[in-house]
Amino acid sequence: MTNFEKETSKAFSQRQLKNRWDALKKEWKAWKKLKGKDTSLGWNLIKRTVDASDDWWESRLKVVLEAQKFRTSGVDLEFEGKLDQMFMGIVATGDKAWAPFSGTLRSDFFEDVNNEIP
Repeated sequence: MTNFEKETSKAFSQRQLKNRWDALKKEWKAWKKLKGKDTSLGWNLIKRTVDASDDWWESRLKVVLEAQKFRTSGVDLEFEGKLDQMFMGIVATGDKAWAPFSGTLRSDFFEDVNNEIP
């Protein structure tokens, strides 16, 4: 909190910072789930969001309900990079998420892991 205040000249309580962190993490997860691994998407520079057909939006929003806001206003690409730095590797986004109640691991769970022992 002290370092943040020094850098920004703004004082926030630990609770305020935690609430903002949690809100950003939730939005980042929704954004990543919305885009998924679809590489055929365009980018609308005016709206700063995904440029896709209405059919694509309708189908994706059925899966990612919390991403509705991104249809009219997305995440700035530079800001997305900063969010990636904050949350990548510490947030389960779905493709590699697992919990004990999930049952057995999918067969492809470790397919991108390098098992070579040096």
